[in-house]
Amino acid sequence: MAELSAELLILVLRLGIVAVVYLFLFAVFLTVRRELRAQERGAQEAPGRLVVVDGGNSGLPAGHSLPLRPVTTIGRSSHCTLVLNDTFVSGMHAVLTWRGGQWWLRDAGSTNGTLLNQTPVPLDEVPLQFGDVIDIGRIRLKLAA
Repeated sequence: MAELSAELLILVLRLGIVAVVYLFLFAVFLTVRRELRAQERGAQEAPGRLVVVDGGNSGLPAGHSLPLRPVTTIGRSSHCTLVLNDTFVSGMHAVLTWRGGQWWLRDAGSTNGTLLNQTPVPLDEVPLQFGDVIDIGRIRLKLAA
């Protein structure tokens, strides 16, 4: 009888441990899901857009508005957030990042460089303001709210 009692106690303890592990994993799942949804909402809240000032040979008409994401990659590659079809645009040309309530621009090591208000952008990030004009290849884009 004592053996049966001990075995039953061990079984209950094992089941209890398994239940605690599953509850822990479920709590982790809920926390990760909540954080991902919060990041997604934050990703949609990055203000701003790029307005085409001069589309060069890309076929983009002047005045056309391009939406921005919190991290926007710009280039000729189909993997970029904004694809610009111009032979003077590198595969991965530049990166715009929304951080700390401000836009930042970085040249991604492009062949022809990136200009900000007609000044070459260094390889490190530079802050942007609404109204700044960015030249990528033969395309001129204006950062607008």
